[in-house]
Amino acid sequence: MKVAQRINELLKAKKISKREFAKRLIDLDMRTTKTGETPTESSVYAYLNGNIEIKADMIPFIAEALNVCEQELFTQNTKDTFKILAKIYPGNALYTRYNHIVQLLDYISPKSLETLEKTLLQHKNKTLELDKIIEKI
Repeated sequence: MKVAQRINELLKAKKISKREFAKRLIDLDMRTTKTGETPTESSVYAYLNGNIEIKADMIPFIAEALNVCEQELFTQNTKDTFKILAKIYPGNALYTRYNHIVQLLDYISPKSLETLEKTLLQHKNKTLELDKIIEKI
């Protein structure tokens, strides 16, 4: 599936009009690599229709405008990603749990998401500190 098709699917699923999407990209001050200019609404339509190729440097802006992670622009759903991981790491029950947690994130409030992110970052930092201590031993 082409990225433009996936973007159109996400727009439909999120009930975002092409006009609103174009406005979001323009507001993010995305610049094209060829001209260095912010794309116009009509050029965004051309990207969405597949008439202009979407460049790799546009992906972060598109993901931000859609409020999705960049990976979601390349897979139809997160279940596909976790199926691939499950094949790579067979028998690891954690991937089933990760998948479940990712699915639940659709229902999290912005404040709870912020709290979760802070908690996970604190856990990461403590784990890295512990790893450094263990390396010294």
